[in-house]
Amino acid sequence: MRNLLYGFIFLVSPLISCSDQTNSQGELSSVLREHAIEQLHSVLYSDLKWEKIHAAEYLLALDYQTGVDSVFKKEELKFGNEPYYRIGIWRVLAQSGGNDDFKKVWIDKIREVYQDSLSQDRIHAVEALAKLEISPNIEIQTNDEILYVFSTWAHAYSSESRKKQSIADLMEILKGEEHSERARKLAAYALRKIKGISTSDWDQLTDLALSQPEISDFQVYLTSLSWITAPKDSLSVPRMEKLKNLLSNGGKDNLIYQREYAYTLGEKGSNLDLDLLEKMANLNPDKDNPSYNQLIDLKVTAAYALLRIERRVEATLSWIDWLVISLYGALMLGIGYFYSKVNKTKEDYLLGGRKMNSVSIGISLFATLLSTVSYLSYPGEMIKYGPVIFAGMLGFPIVYFVAGWWLIPRIMAMKVTSAYEILELKLGLSIRMLAIFMFLSLRFLWMATIIYVTIDITFLTVVPIDPSYIPLVSILLMVITIVYTSMGGLKAVVVTDVVQTVVFLGGAFLSILIVSIHFGSVSSWIPTEWPAYWKPIQFGFDTQERTTIGNAVVMLFAWYICTTGSDQMAIQRYLSTRDIKAARKSLKVSLYTNLLAKCLLGLLGLAMFAFFSKNQHFLADGQSFSEQSDTLFPRFILLGLPVGISGLVIAGLLAAAMSSLSSGLNSVSTVISEDIFNRFFKRKKEVSFKGSLQQIKILSYLTGLIVIGLSFFVGSVQGNLFDIVIKVTHLFVAPLFVLFFMALFVPFATERGTFLGGIVAIIVAVAISFYGVLGITVLWVLPFSFFAGAIVACAISLINKKE
Repeated sequence: MRNLLYGFIFLVSPLISCSDQTNSQGELSSVLREHAIEQLHSVLYSDLKWEKIHAAEYLLALDYQTGVDSVFKKEELKFGNEPYYRIGIWRVLAQSGGNDDFKKVWIDKIREVYQDSLSQDRIHAVEALAKLEISPNIEIQTNDEILYVFSTWAHAYSSESRKKQSIADLMEILKGEEHSERARKLAAYALRKIKGISTSDWDQLTDLALSQPEISDFQVYLTSLSWITAPKDSLSVPRMEKLKNLLSNGGKDNLIYQREYAYTLGEKGSNLDLDLLEKMANLNPDKDNPSYNQLIDLKVTAAYALLRIERRVEATLSWIDWLVISLYGALMLGIGYFYSKVNKTKEDYLLGGRKMNSVSIGISLFATLLSTVSYLSYPGEMIKYGPVIFAGMLGFPIVYFVAGWWLIPRIMAMKVTSAYEILELKLGLSIRMLAIFMFLSLRFLWMATIIYVTIDITFLTVVPIDPSYIPLVSILLMVITIVYTSMGGLKAVVVTDVVQTVVFLGGAFLSILIVSIHFGSVSSWIPTEWPAYWKPIQFGFDTQERTTIGNAVVMLFAWYICTTGSDQMAIQRYLSTRDIKAARKSLKVSLYTNLLAKCLLGLLGLAMFAFFSKNQHFLADGQSFSEQSDTLFPRFILLGLPVGISGLVIAGLLAAAMSSLSSGLNSVSTVISEDIFNRFFKRKKEVSFKGSLQQIKILSYLTGLIVIGLSFFVGSVQGNLFDIVIKVTHLFVAPLFVLFFMALFVPFATERGTFLGGIVAIIVAVAISFYGVLGITVLWVLPFSFFAGAIVACAISLINKKE
């Protein structure tokens, strides 16, 4: 077996090697890339000071972190009390890859200097805070123009409204001739870093830059600012050409001006500028040269610009990839068409005739709950925070026991089509309507998140299209899903779920295999030490800590129990099996598949961490490694996989989305049809199967339109993808279970008490998710909202009973 595996690797490795050689379009060669990195490292390990700081910050910005931390810890021991330079040292250490507690040590030191009005390097301190995008804790009144400029810049990061005010204040300084040239120059420098310049402000800046009578520091910085902040539709206008000519020709003999030109090319340059930057980066000045330090600064800035430009080169999918994706979509439609001919009754359509295979149902349940959101958020969570969240899988045995022997028997005893019939039978119509509202809100938000993740994060990462086409792509994805779902009913959903499970788990496995080939073995990419910015493993439970093993277990257990006991998507699948034993078996299959998938996705996250840590040139421009953790897997699909395989794995991502969307559409349509239309709009004659089917199809399309609309708002939620998932899709999970818990397990439950308990649960969930009440982290949304709602519901029910 081992020989067969080695033989396979030998055959396919030439196809999947990640080539970085120069092509005919003049892209950066691997030789020039390595030379640029070497230039930065040579200055990092030199005896220079501020040039060393600049080289270190360039390396950190590009995520070449090796060596920076150790070098500057030594610098801190040696020069930690030297005014001015100490601020630069602390500034680098605050960026050097440590966790939040490590960074806070150095930020507090910088703040302390800034808050001391007698510190001679106070200006350097506030400039450092501004460059770190950290607002000072205090406002100051000062007559020092330079201190005021840097303080205004730093305070821009305190809030969005303050940012707008800071931009306006800096614009006034920049345009005011009564201010010194240095203050105006630094105002331009600050605005270049803040960005967010409006189009009208940009027009004024450009006119001001072009109207300067002679070349000066102010004009160079102003010109650089105008070029870097130019609106996209202004990059080719004549004024932009004048700006470029002004910056490139205005200071040929001035090294500071050349450095600003190199930095600007790093921000806005293209492959056409590589030759010029290569010449700058290859400067080899004599140490006796009076301009030695400035020449070194120019070298490192040019090397940084070369590496930045490389990251803006966009790769594209081949026609073979598009063919694979198209064939996959056609397969989904074909399955839907086939089962449209098989379904004969309404029960066939909605519940698969209650005779579906428990293994298929288990895989379908898994595929439904493991959407594109999970497919990307788990590897992203591993990359950014480490493996602690995966410890939640330790709770699977408890989930199986509680759900299999406590919840499923109660649910299966009710021969219903919609789960929410149970609530009306036990507690009355108002509870059923509240549950329907919660379920629909939950699934609308969930499906909207899936659309957002699939299109805005996944699709835009691998297909560089204009963002204005996002609505069209969203509609196309939803229409394909609706068509095969509405044609084939639950049977088509389950079969496509099984196919899609194989595709997207296979894509993850293949990606891990390719990374292993790239490194030579699996053991080569498994981390040998704990990365600095992952928090140390913590056991126990802590409501104010984001990741502990106890927190992870509680979150996963709470989610599974709440979902199993209240979600129509889960209950619908249990009801479609023959009996309790078959339903329990489907739960077991779902849990085993989920265990396999989470282990696979965890390994995938580690593989992506290793691959991009070694191949930083594949990272997207303008974001740190941590900031783009959620998009690294889609980026690997585009850059690291061979032609054809990229299309297959992208089809896997689309598969995960369509799997969940199809189940969501099916369940939402069923609930609206059974619990609203058939409940409140009963007809004299029994509606035919075709009539019911037509109704559900119309509901599916309306649902799709609402979901697409909501998806445009999901991106405004703060946090990484895993946080967004919890904040958006978990809001109604526990409140919904509160209603079912009261109906199934509390004999003295009353309609009024249960209703108020459900409302309280929603309020608590929103308070924790979006307002961080009492410092409780989002991982505890489900337990806190459930217990708050259940306690209130039980208390009011007891009071009502006594009355």
